Amino acid sequence: MDIDFALLRENAGATAPVLITHIDPEGERDSLVEHVRELCRCFVNIAAATLLLEGRSQLFFLNLCRATENWRRLLVHLERRSQRPPPASWGLTPLAGVIAAGHWSLAAELAERLPSQWQKEEEYAVESAWASTLGALVLHTHLNVNPGPQLDRLVHTAREDCWPALARALVDADSPAFASAFAAALAVHEAHIEARARSFTTRQEHFAAHRYLWFEGLALLRLARKRGLDIPNVRYRYCPPLAQVPMTERYQNDWVAPIGEATRS
Repeated sequence: MDIDFALLRENAGATAPVLITHIDPEGERDSLVEHVRELCRCFVNIAAATLLLEGRSQLFFLNLCRATENWRRLLVHLERRSQRPPPASWGLTPLAGVIAAGHWSLAAELAERLPSQWQKEEEYAVESAWASTLGALVLHTHLNVNPGPQLDRLVHTAREDCWPALARALVDADSPAFASAFAAALAVHEAHIEARARSFTTRQEHFAAHRYLWFEGLALLRLARKRGLDIPNVRYRYCPPLAQVPMTERYQNDWVAPIGEATRS
């Protein structure tokens, strides 16, 4: 699959302000969810294109935070209206992105609001369990919340052993176990991504940001460093060094839909 990242960024940059303008806080729930989901996808596409085309790490991080803040606001808005939240797995990229940026307070705010119940009509059980576990790892690392229930659920649903092994290694701060499990997870991810790249049914605007960037892998590496693990000096595929530098620009809660509330930090 050939991807024109310049055009991808141009289209996403044109679409995002239109979506923000037209998102109606009083609108129908399903339409609101889909519009915010598309808005988040725009910011993730802008982030990926900016990093891959120009190597601008800080703009990469800022646009990932914009995706996260919009998804967080959606969850707040639906909670206030006593409406069903979208599946946990739909928030996986916004969560992974903000972890990759190292914006821990925003990551924790989103993790606290991810739904814990599997929505079997919308997602696979393992997808729900993995999103919940990643959120639990954030809360464990940032707020010392016990991630045991989420890890147990992941153990019972995971198709590959590497995912619960990664989570357990992070909780135990076990560097060798993390390195081994991460390498195994990367191999699983690579097989999945290359298959999607060859598929004629893959939608480019949904896939492009993930073609050369593994947001969950970047999040796991950031979590590992936060936990004090000794990370091998290895150049992992889909995890470029420019996506692993510290975030030094402060996200100003800009480019958000008129729903929910501003972050507390």
